[in-house]
Amino acid sequence: MLDVVRVTRVDKATVSEIDRLIAPIVELAGENLMCLSDPSFEFVPDRTRGGISAIHQRLKAELRALLQLRTVYGDMIACRVVAGEYPWARGELSHYQHLRLAWSQFARLSDMFNESMKEIDCLHGETLELLSVDVERADGWSAGGGALPTEAIDRGALVDRWYDVAPKSGLPIFDTMRVASEWSDVAHPFADHYGAARSELLGQIGAKMQAVASGIAGFLSDHGDELIDLIGRYNDMVRNYRMRHDRDMI
Repeated sequence: MLDVVRVTRVDKATVSEIDRLIAPIVELAGENLMCLSDPSFEFVPDRTRGGISAIHQRLKAELRALLQLRTVYGDMIACRVVAGEYPWARGELSHYQHLRLAWSQFARLSDMFNESMKEIDCLHGETLELLSVDVERADGWSAGGGALPTEAIDRGALVDRWYDVAPKSGLPIFDTMRVASEWSDVAHPFADHYGAARSELLGQIGAKMQAVASGIAGFLSDHGDELIDLIGRYNDMVRNYRMRHDRDMI
């Protein structure tokens, strides 16, 4: 129970810190980016309408990617809960199905994180160029240690990731029963390895959660002020064009 309480406090602290960093960006974006879902920019002169529309789309996509990253972290908290909870009521899921479900969710969330990090880095660079902002940028984000492990599985290891692939076995049962949902809890090595495999999966999820939190915080630390400045410039342009348009209409 103490471990659960401690982890929950860490999660809450991490979520609170990420939300604190994102809050001023979202608040500033609320002026135009979030309320103008598909703007026509009829108040902008024809010669500049395409440019400001492009800036709007890039900034909105970057904001969407940032919020997607925040969503992934929240979903990984839920994924860890799913991976740790068993038995299921009335035997609705076998031990294998339980970890397979958690593994599948973990793999999907890991891919979403990696893709969103690459997307937000690319979008940020494009917006800087569109607004002619001259800043020195580091090399683009790399999945590195935060990415889902893709190395070949050692079939001789004590803990075989049987929730990911079919384990090597000489038992005749595996010659015919290849449908994952039909693998039995009592068949070796599932019954023997479940506890260790669950611990391994929980460890992978925990490590990935740290990478996700670090990736979000790192982006905001490196580029949060830039993003606030870019949205502020965009808001100023929209405000000025509207004022000119309203003045000309009088």
